Order: sequence, then structure tokens, then C-alpha cells
Amino acid sequence: MSIYRELYNVSEKADVQFTGVDIAGDRYDFAILYTSMFYGKSLVICMHTGRQTLLEYEHLDDISNLSGMLHVDDEEDMEILASFLKEVMRPHTARPPATVTR
Repeated sequence: MSIYRELYNVSEKADVQFTGVDIAGDRYDFAILYTSMFYGKSLVICMHTGRQTLLEYEHLDDISNLSGMLHVDDEEDMEILASFLKEVMRPHTARPPATVTR
């Protein structure tokens, strides 16, 4: 019998945005989850690879760090992608969780 300590178990209605862009023949599709769970960071999920990262809007200005977070190796593509995400992503401010009762 295993013993565990539950840290949290919260349900909320999250705001989800799906967005995609083609850059020189390379397609990038993302799901962006705006939630109160991550201290103002949005959960960005690559729909092709399943890779995910917690991203603050301000991270979009740091191309080298963002490249590693999103696993995009081409610097020019990363600059275009960062510019695109700046246009489509909303700055997000964390709010206390609005829990959903079961």
C-alpha cells in the first residue's frame, strides 16, 4: 500500500486559444491555456510534438531562451514566431482560482 500526500486537486474553467502559422513552409500549431494555476504564466503546447512550456508574455522578448523553450532551432524562424505570438497572445495576469465544484 503506497502512502502519498495530495498537494492539490483543483478544477477550473480555463481559457484556451488555438493558433497556427506557416513560416517558410514550416508549420507551427499551438494551444495556449490561460489559467490561474501558474502564477500568471500561460501553458503553451506544441500540437505537433506535444512539448509544452510555461510562458510569460515577457518571455517573447528573449529569443534565445524562447527558442529553447519551444525547441525551434532556426533563429530567423524563431524571431518570426516570437513576433507572431506577441500579436496573438494576450498578456495574462493570474487571478485566484475560480474552482468548479464537482
